[in-house]
Amino acid sequence: MWLILSLALFFSPVVATTAEPVEIFDSDQQKVVATFDNTEALQEEAQQLLKSVSGRVLELNPSLDHVLIVKIPLTPPKKLVVPSAGIQFDIAEMFVIMPKQGSRPPWLILHTKQYETVVVEFSGSVKKLREQVHLP
Repeated sequence: MWLILSLALFFSPVVATTAEPVEIFDSDQQKVVATFDNTEALQEEAQQLLKSVSGRVLELNPSLDHVLIVKIPLTPPKKLVVPSAGIQFDIAEMFVIMPKQGSRPPWLILHTKQYETVVVEFSGSVKKLREQVHLP
C-alpha cells in the first residue's frame, strides 16, 4: 500500500509554487506593456486595496478608454467581505483600473474563485502600487 502511495506521489504532476506574473495593460495601445514578478510586496498591496473596498461601482458602464490596468493574480485567493454591499467572495484575481486623465478615481474588477466578476470602488491609494510597477 505504501509503495503504491509513494509511486503515485512521485509520478504526480508537480504543482507550480510561483504565482502568475503581474501585468500592465494599456488600453490606448491595446496590449500588455509590462510584466513583473508577483512578489510578496505586490500581494500585500493588493490585500490593502481589497481591505479598502467600499462597495460596488454604481455606474452602468465605467469607461475602459484611456486607462492602465494592473492585473494581479492573488495567491492564495483572498477573502473579501463588505456586508453593506452584499459582497462576500474569495477573490482569485484583481484588475486595478487607473484612468490616465480625468476625475474618475481608480476602481477594481475582481474575478472570484466561483468564476464571477465583481466591479467595486475602493478608498485606498494606488501610490504604492504605481511605485512597485514603475508607473508615473
